[in-house]
Amino acid sequence: MLNNIKIVLCNTSHNGNIGSAARAMKTMGILNLVLVNPVAIPDDHTMALACNAADVVREAKIVTTLEEALSDTVLAIGMTSRKREYTPHLTTPKGIIPEIFSSIASGDKTAIVFGSERFGLSIEELEKCNRLVTIPGNPEYFSLNLSQAVQIMCYEVYNKYNGSVAHLEQNTRLGSFADNQGILNQLELILSYANYKNKDPIRTRRRLQNILHKANLEREDVDLLRGMLKAIEVRVK
Repeated sequence: MLNNIKIVLCNTSHNGNIGSAARAMKTMGILNLVLVNPVAIPDDHTMALACNAADVVREAKIVTTLEEALSDTVLAIGMTSRKREYTPHLTTPKGIIPEIFSSIASGDKTAIVFGSERFGLSIEELEKCNRLVTIPGNPEYFSLNLSQAVQIMCYEVYNKYNGSVAHLEQNTRLGSFADNQGILNQLELILSYANYKNKDPIRTRRRLQNILHKANLEREDVDLLRGMLKAIEVRVK
């Protein structure tokens, strides 16, 4: 579905911002970039900042007007950070996400449109968008870099599309009941060697077992503890 989304940059004046925006896009699985009448043409500096997203820059479509960029879109989202006289359908990145996914799930094209670094989108450009989005920020000082704004929007999209981080989780094997019992037995043996005065050994074992249950030990944890306890056992025996 993310192939139905394109990022549109209008009148971009710094070629580095094009590369940084491409990197922000690819990090979040969005690959369609459109440049509208760019002041700066992608160059080696652009590719350097794009890093491994240079392909997004190479495959970017360059057009002369916003009308051409939006010609196949149903949902056109204009990004703005300034107070406007006419702001229909103004919302936040999170607020627009349900409508974006409703649109792309139906196979409709969605464009997220960003203006120039200095002035943002003009009134005429905003009028061509049927939704307006503002990224919330400090009203006394709000100055996001273009690529930062692109990153925020792309993140909100991808977080809805696939917010899982399961690919970073380690596959772990938990210790068994027998492992826990082995630790308890070893502890009791060490305490006896150390002449530990225990008025209620049954309650002590129960408390220790409760500690092990709460620890939810992995198999590697068990091996580490057993090795350490063995070294202590040898010293106190």
